[in-house]
Amino acid sequence: MVFLSAWLCSCEYEDFELFESLDNVDEAGSENSIVEEEYIGSEEFFLELKEKQENKNPLNDINVRKAIFYAIDREEIVKELFGDYNEVLDSLFLKNSYFHHPSWSEYDHDLSKAKDFLSNVGYGTDNPLYITIGSRNNHSNYKVIEDMIKEDLDEIGIKIWIFNKPPEEWYPDYVIKGNYELGLWSIENSYGSGLNSLFNSEKLPSYETAENKDCLNFYWYSNSDIDEVLKEIMEEKEYEEKKELFGQFQDVLADDAVILPLYSRLITIAYNNEKLKKIDVDIKNNKVSYNVENWNLSDEESEIIIGCEGEDCGPVDLFDSNYLKDLILADLWEIDKKGEYEPVLVKESDNISELEVAVLLKDDIFWEDGEPITSEDVAYTYNILLANEDLIGMDEDYFKIEKIDVVNEKEFNIVFKEYFEDWKRLFGIVFPDGTLEERDLYDFSIEDTEASGRYKIAEYISGDYLLLEKNEFYSGKESGIDRIKILFDSDINNLIGMLRAQEIDLVKVPFDLNLMSILEEDGDVDLLVEPGDLLEHIAISLKPVEESESV
Repeated sequence: MVFLSAWLCSCEYEDFELFESLDNVDEAGSENSIVEEEYIGSEEFFLELKEKQENKNPLNDINVRKAIFYAIDREEIVKELFGDYNEVLDSLFLKNSYFHHPSWSEYDHDLSKAKDFLSNVGYGTDNPLYITIGSRNNHSNYKVIEDMIKEDLDEIGIKIWIFNKPPEEWYPDYVIKGNYELGLWSIENSYGSGLNSLFNSEKLPSYETAENKDCLNFYWYSNSDIDEVLKEIMEEKEYEEKKELFGQFQDVLADDAVILPLYSRLITIAYNNEKLKKIDVDIKNNKVSYNVENWNLSDEESEIIIGCEGEDCGPVDLFDSNYLKDLILADLWEIDKKGEYEPVLVKESDNISELEVAVLLKDDIFWEDGEPITSEDVAYTYNILLANEDLIGMDEDYFKIEKIDVVNEKEFNIVFKEYFEDWKRLFGIVFPDGTLEERDLYDFSIEDTEASGRYKIAEYISGDYLLLEKNEFYSGKESGIDRIKILFDSDINNLIGMLRAQEIDLVKVPFDLNLMSILEEDGDVDLLVEPGDLLEHIAISLKPVEESESV
């Protein structure tokens, strides 16, 4: 499921009262060229200049879009925000992704190209173009980016006004309605499964219905070639072919200059290098899943303490992937970096008809009490879920499953109402038969969980800590860590202080250049800085102004 956080600004200005007239400005096409710089401090004056422009949809011209992309110095933006810890992203996939394709590398900072493209439509420093940019107003990085973009575009003759709004206004009033010109937001794109919802012309927000869901094309972008490639991607099973198709998709999107990737948000982990000699993490859904089986501890160490920002671990989200779930529970399948499903608890699966799949579980899979994990457990879990169709966060594809037929202890068949290729994603959690009876699935506590993964719960003090110990009945790759203590604290500064005092061994910290410098100077602390799968970018709305709703 794609996670999308999108916040943009409006390009509709009917609600502004413009108090300053420009009737005395030369009407011979040079009205913008003689404007004094006083407009910089006047929102109303800027907007009236913008309204005087003959072309109300300048961003629908690819020359303007390409001028913007070449003018923006992405290297400087990344350097300003992250120093040497991050790099410009030229793809919709991370650099280590199987589907990475640097389609946007052509947009290196080039003012000469930018000016040439802009001059093709009659704009330049002597005749500026007026447009707006915006984002949600509670993100400090976005404000830095907007100010730098404003300076970059001013050099070629594009004047920018910054409009930022609170998140609760941004999404419903500006993003969904297409009421913006340039905007900043992020998309989650681990495996490309959500790109159809973002860029298919049938997924414009105005097309959202009960049958046509997830209409997240907030760019109001339409290209029949893109639609066809996306269709082929969804139907393709071979990953080499899918990789080529994702490359074609990105090449077309980059050439159309609708979205300009900036960088990946960073995941930063600080850890005690005296105790932890090596750590490894996997980024899933922009959350950290610890690959603790690959960690190396100092000699004679067998327990680590992980600081967790928050008051408690809270109720279990049955549809969420996070470090606790991945430490305690094993999936039937888990997804790899290609987006391919690798069996964990499953031995094999085969399509036996158009609407039925046969699944065989492994023999040596057990719950923490030594009882085998069975087909009855799988059927029980999914019957419970299918009976709770009002669960928040539940994927609608669950209801394309008719039933789970148990054949025997290790075999079961999945019977579909409507078959779909990506069905394995729905089988990420299993509970023992009978354990969910009479329990509120919205308030399913971590202490109610029976482990099938590497660790089981040894002790839980609500609001204080959670202690995990090795699950002796886990049959997968063994970890060298016998016990993991998760210590809760709502103040990240307390946790950082505890790490530096060697009272805890590891904590996920917010990225901040000053904090990175402090931690780098601490000889007892090492940093692991990894790009996450939230991709920041500059977006362009292609929705014609006359079709936009007034807000």
